[in-house]
Amino acid sequence: LPLQTQAESRALLSKVPVKHKSELALLESLHRRQFRQWYFELSSGFNIVFYGYGSKRRLINAFASELGEDAPVAIINGYFPTLNLKQSLEKIAVEILDLGITSGSIADLAALIHGYFSSSSCTVDKMYIVVHNIDGPCLRKHQASLAVLASSPRVHVLASIDHIEAPLIWDTSAITRFNWAWHDLTTFEPYTVETSYENFTTEAKEIGPRGVLHVLASLTENAKGIFRILAEYQIAEAVMDDDAATTDTQKKSGSNVPEMPYNSYFTACRDQFLVTNEMTFRSQLTEFRDHKVIQSRHAPDGTEFVFIPLSASVLGTILENMD
Repeated sequence: LPLQTQAESRALLSKVPVKHKSELALLESLHRRQFRQWYFELSSGFNIVFYGYGSKRRLINAFASELGEDAPVAIINGYFPTLNLKQSLEKIAVEILDLGITSGSIADLAALIHGYFSSSSCTVDKMYIVVHNIDGPCLRKHQASLAVLASSPRVHVLASIDHIEAPLIWDTSAITRFNWAWHDLTTFEPYTVETSYENFTTEAKEIGPRGVLHVLASLTENAKGIFRILAEYQIAEAVMDDDAATTDTQKKSGSNVPEMPYNSYFTACRDQFLVTNEMTFRSQLTEFRDHKVIQSRHAPDGTEFVFIPLSASVLGTILENMD
């Protein structure tokens, strides 16, 4: 039988009747009565982490809307599978704090923002950062940087968690810096938005960013390096002008993803001492193909091209999270 599309699945789910409407409405009203308490805790130097069954996104955003009348609010969607935390922090630095063009690692940007609020010359008195699913896959390796932000008395963090083992991502230092006030925000609401980015109906020939990261986690450093060379090539080609991206040696696949000639790919990997001969390279390439991570095609003249069937922005996020 043919698989349903995501649109078809969502349409069917939207027709499922909601049960216990009155009880859910009462539960929401009880949570909303806590808004003043949450604001008091934030003003007292605590950061807040919400847990419990059901999507907490709508209620947290409602509270964030009220906070927006008091100070700037930045929202980071940790459930997004290709979230780029570096870009999020750059937007905070540039668009909210007006620090101009910034660069550096995620840790550098977190330190920069923390330093800004420690300065007597800062023009923004305070700000709120909402992190939906701070335990999301793209944020788990950056908890130390988020903790640096949360440790500033002028930066107030509200976060949600859903993984049962989420607290294990914080060491003693992070726990101290976050200074959490814990609140049960059980809503019993479906995770409609949070799961809308998961392609549950993906065909076998496709693979998503999380699947790629899962595959890479089980490979050797040399294999990761082979993947990195192709990914960096595609990212570089994606930012070039259209004319340069459609030359004979810089063709694109049908999905408009830059392709790399096989011979150039092998040479680059050999020059980086990732492989010593073509047989080893072919073997690794076959493994990537088996996992649907890398695909290839042959031009009419017989030239072989290889590519990763993901956009440059997604590849950038994968490279950031595989380190």
